[in-house]
Amino acid sequence: MEKLEKPASTIPKRTSNKSQPEFDYSTRKQKFRENCFRRVREDRTRLLWKLRISDCQSSDQKEIINSAFQDIVSDELKKIEDSSRNLPGNPTVNEDCDDILWEYEEGLKGVYEGDSEDILLEMQQIFYKDLLSDNGSDVQIETWEDEEDDYLAALVSQNMCLNSEQEQNQIWCPICKKGELMENNRHIYCNMCEMQLNKGEEVNLNILQERLAEAHAEHLERGCRLKPKFSVQSVYNLKALYITCEACNTFEVVV
Repeated sequence: MEKLEKPASTIPKRTSNKSQPEFDYSTRKQKFRENCFRRVREDRTRLLWKLRISDCQSSDQKEIINSAFQDIVSDELKKIEDSSRNLPGNPTVNEDCDDILWEYEEGLKGVYEGDSEDILLEMQQIFYKDLLSDNGSDVQIETWEDEEDDYLAALVSQNMCLNSEQEQNQIWCPICKKGELMENNRHIYCNMCEMQLNKGEEVNLNILQERLAEAHAEHLERGCRLKPKFSVQSVYNLKALYITCEACNTFEVVV
């Protein structure tokens, strides 16, 4: 009895796309690493500020650093994955395109799993090496270049620890930065300057403390490193405390 020949498969096989010019894995891999290292340098000041106000133990600070670096790696990987769906010459909806994306994303997965630990270690080396080269053996963490740095750090620290035993009862005046904010039945005021706000159900010393810390944190989140200024102004017959910064065009009501 003669053997029947198997019919040729009509299912197309996945073909490797690694040889295609647009899938230069070594170039993509190098770009991925460079972007991660660039982000370390760009985010260094923000990370140092976070470490400074966290008042954590050394082991906790290392965890914060590692977590921040892992977030950078994951974010940069996602950017590459997203960009792979918009490669030049590929149709929007096409089986071949699906094969290409499948092949490429499998390659990216291998890059991430195989090199992520090495990349994270290099990121740490860059982080600490840059600190030492900028500041010498004694690392000095300075975000602003005057005595207001400690004042601002204390405010943000208050915001982070409002529900803990570390909360500070003393609230410094945001305008003169010398006096202490006080309150009576009618007003919130500074004992060293003319700063004064009307007190009410929606405005008291505790709320002002929270809003000052939040205002500084929000300003920092915008990426601005210059000192914001505070003032009491009456706009549309409404007396309020404002935060302003000419560098980033901030002009907002605090309370």
